Amino acid sequence: MRRLRVAIVGSGFAGSMLARVLRRQGHEPLLVDRGTHPRFALGESSTPLASICLERLADRYGLEDLRHLAAYEQWLAHMPEVRRGLKRGFTFYRHTPGIPFVNDANNSHRLLVAASPHDAVADSHWLREDVDHFQVERAVAEGVEFLDRTVLSAVEFGARTLRLTGAREGRAVSLTADLVIDGSGVGGFLAHALPLADRLDGVRLATHLVFSHFRCVRPFEEIATATGATLEPGPYPDGRAAVHHLLDEGWMYVLPFDHGVASVGIVVEPRALPPFAAALAPADLWQWFLDRYPTLRDQFAGAEPTRPIARLPRLQRRMARASGDRWALLPHAYAFWSPLFSTGIAWSLVAIERLGLAFERAENIAEALGAYGTLLETEAEHLLAVVDAAYRARFDFDVFASYSYVYFAAASYGEAAQRLLPAPRGGGAWAWQGFLGATDPEIRRMVSGCAALVEARPADCEARVRDLIASRNVAGLADVTRRRMYPVDLDALVAQCGLLGLDATAVRAALPRLRGYG
Repeated sequence: MRRLRVAIVGSGFAGSMLARVLRRQGHEPLLVDRGTHPRFALGESSTPLASICLERLADRYGLEDLRHLAAYEQWLAHMPEVRRGLKRGFTFYRHTPGIPFVNDANNSHRLLVAASPHDAVADSHWLREDVDHFQVERAVAEGVEFLDRTVLSAVEFGARTLRLTGAREGRAVSLTADLVIDGSGVGGFLAHALPLADRLDGVRLATHLVFSHFRCVRPFEEIATATGATLEPGPYPDGRAAVHHLLDEGWMYVLPFDHGVASVGIVVEPRALPPFAAALAPADLWQWFLDRYPTLRDQFAGAEPTRPIARLPRLQRRMARASGDRWALLPHAYAFWSPLFSTGIAWSLVAIERLGLAFERAENIAEALGAYGTLLETEAEHLLAVVDAAYRARFDFDVFASYSYVYFAAASYGEAAQRLLPAPRGGGAWAWQGFLGATDPEIRRMVSGCAALVEARPADCEARVRDLIASRNVAGLADVTRRRMYPVDLDALVAQCGLLGLDATAVRAALPRLRGYG
């Protein structure tokens, strides 16, 4: 195998993990970052699809700490110094301006979808400050060259190599590499150095983010039940999840960490705000939202931000290309749409896995990078379709809850297939199959069909969604008897085993391969 010198720009967890993979392969990664660690970062909520990628990376490259990141109790046992929070699933509430949160026994304004059967194998919220720092330290300990406080300004492509230039602490820097991978975020280094155009044509989703970390956030269940809302016990405690509060102007996420801090942000559609609110400073806009939604106001009455409340301008970004001659972008250097449904960590990890497989055959790296870029572009379009309809559905919780099942059907089908089935036909790898069903015609049909229902909002929306997702519904979703509370249901998986091309006996025999069962 040809040994390559690969410059990786950006030392978040994705850049550092990729550097470690390349180092294990015998390549020569150079990790470059304009900042230092530890540092604050967003993008904190993991999912089962992320855990599958972590386990495959751990197996293939002997990176055992990645396996520990994949399951909550393994994390506690092996890396207690790296802070995290327990994530058992996805919790959704719908609020009405000016009145306390209301809910009934049928969960008219509440939806719970479990991602794990118990705490031991649960996902986690990643305190990125700790996770990113831990990963870059491991990379350095394993022999990866790391240059922090290095601001790159240009890239020059020669006949066989490329040159990166910039400055480190006032001194000029010139670095030579065979390829460059950009993990510095959307609109980062290569976007300016190549340059790459920002391609948002036809994208109607436009949101800002008001955010911070907070101490002393009271449990929402405690506040809501005190004002009369019915919250019957579900498949997990409501707050031990990625909690979503749907609002007229957008939505709020709350991600609790074990050390008493929560990551909280309000994803705002500026066009839904009155003009005076759109002009408010971040802290004042935050307070305006709390004053508008009484139960959230009471939940955050004694909360204190650990850092100034800040605002990010439009979150949606997409570059014109994802790869080219001797360069490639990691997912969030290429495109970002929304934190809704927590797709970020998993999409980054599958890209790391995909690039790792590409660099194992270094002689064909140009062809592999081309395929990588094409697939990333397909996935970005697919993810946009998934989240865009969800934003439009949020005004009617019946429609939103029904539409959300298309995401959970795609995610649970992908998880079951990767756990229970052999590698894809034709000698491929799961990493190349398309994230969240992006290359699955059935899932793409589901998304477009369910998005059309969001526009029409028929009275029988849930029944129609159930029909549309039937070919990939291995989780028993859109079942009215559940009253919008969905545990991890292995009986439903066995009952729908034919969707995976397996019979019931084969599925039962393979169940130990699922998380928490072996």
